[in-house]
Amino acid sequence: MPETNNYQTITIVGVGLIGGSFAMALRKRGFEGRILGISSPEALEEAGRKELIDEGFAYEDLPKAAARSDLIILATPISRIIELIGDLGAIGDSLAPGTIISDVGSTKHEIMEAAARSLPETVHFIGGHPLAGSEERGVGAADPLLFENAIYVLTPPDGNVSGEVERLGKFISLTGARMMVLTPQKHDLIAAAISHLPQLLAVELVNSLDDLGEDSEKAVHLAAGGFRDMTRIASSPFSIWEDILTSNTGEVRNLLENFIRRLSERMEDFNIDALEESFEKARRTRSALPGDTKGFLTRLWDLRVVVEDRPGMIADISGHLYSKGLNIKDMSVVKVREGETGSVRIAFGTREQALQALDELEKAGYQARLRE
Repeated sequence: MPETNNYQTITIVGVGLIGGSFAMALRKRGFEGRILGISSPEALEEAGRKELIDEGFAYEDLPKAAARSDLIILATPISRIIELIGDLGAIGDSLAPGTIISDVGSTKHEIMEAAARSLPETVHFIGGHPLAGSEERGVGAADPLLFENAIYVLTPPDGNVSGEVERLGKFISLTGARMMVLTPQKHDLIAAAISHLPQLLAVELVNSLDDLGEDSEKAVHLAAGGFRDMTRIASSPFSIWEDILTSNTGEVRNLLENFIRRLSERMEDFNIDALEESFEKARRTRSALPGDTKGFLTRLWDLRVVVEDRPGMIADISGHLYSKGLNIKDMSVVKVREGETGSVRIAFGTREQALQALDELEKAGYQARLRE
């Protein structure tokens, strides 16, 4: 287990879902230092009841808390993070030399520019982005397992792993997250490709049903698995995406232009042989995607287990593997039809553990296979 005394006093600015879950995970993993919270009165009251923080401060008391901290986490929306960086810059002389400041914003370029512009050289700003979240909001939804197996990207200005980056990464791993280091520019490009562009495509794909005119309502009722799977994220509220898309407009526009070009080329040359090649390439790429993490990368090893649709099946499988000392990293129901069989995906940290689990489940009478 990583060291729990990496920092003595940390301040979490914005004790909501992410900030509250961060504090809760640290407490669960034995962090013995002090956690200061800066948030709304209601959030601070609830965080206090849950014993997530040792002391709460109003936003206007940021200087008091920051001066006592050796790690400051800015866990607010992107636009507010940029404002807070300016506020910290204004009190830079009161920050202890060597203080680490990080954030949890979903885009990094503008945040890193604000930090370079505003903060004194005596402190270290390391951008951060935990690829974890929930449909729920606020500290009331805080979950100590929110970061478990999630990719947590750190974006130092130059992308290099300095001593400060390594120290912060070890501390954050207390939450169960897995570290990845990227430059801010590379982070935003990748995020635009695998998150921001798909969000826009899902929204427009749903809205394209309007082009069917009077048949659009029938299409909604007929929409089944494929359409639902491709458009699930279209339900995300715009309030979540406004800051993200505003702060990463350049990368998103470039990728949109490339995507439109691809579609235009396909429309002009609707060649079946070329389509077959495109389908096959997409199939190979899609099959190589890790089904393991809550974010960008890091492979786990998957088993697919056939299960009957009856109570207790998942508990029986997980209990059996637990009794053999096998640690399940992730689990999800892939498909179950009422009254029939379905399958469950179970992920392990190593191929050896997956093979051992496969052997144990087959001995127990389950039909399972390893997804290589």
